Amino acid sequence: MSERKVDFEYFKYPERFAFLTDDQVACSICCDVKVCFDAGGYSGVNQIDCICSECLKAGKLIDLEIEPNMIFDDGSEASKIITYKTPGLPTWQDTAWPTINGLKPVFQCIASKQDFTGKEDFLDCFIEGDQAKEDVEWIWDTLPDRKLNSLKEAGDISVYLFSLDNRKYWVWDAC
Repeated sequence: MSERKVDFEYFKYPERFAFLTDDQVACSICCDVKVCFDAGGYSGVNQIDCICSECLKAGKLIDLEIEPNMIFDDGSEASKIITYKTPGLPTWQDTAWPTINGLKPVFQCIASKQDFTGKEDFLDCFIEGDQAKEDVEWIWDTLPDRKLNSLKEAGDISVYLFSLDNRKYWVWDAC
């Protein structure tokens, strides 16, 4: 992304799986020219075009009331970090960041079959909510066979892979 890689606590590979600008542009906050996060899909009171990783991690969106991620705000520091200081989950629709037993998992990547030991492992990692495992079995057949290296390799159906305490979890969405 930029000359110096910025690590985010809840987003493992933003340079590979976040919505980024195609070229170097001026950050809407600090005006530094670099590849930035595309903020076109961020919701909030105000709007910006893009934000660099340094401004995002520093919480510059808090005062602007711009939220890259939807999450149930339980008042925790983790919720605040994910809502305002983490790159937007690369979803096509308004997919909320999951909560597992009150904890926030780390977004790893857009999954492929290579991220699971098989279909049973895939189904065991599904975060059930409005849908049961039986409702999403068909998604296994849509997963790419090879590991995805970037957001650009994702298809019309995306499985968002998270981790928490050495366990995998996933949610999905389609464009």
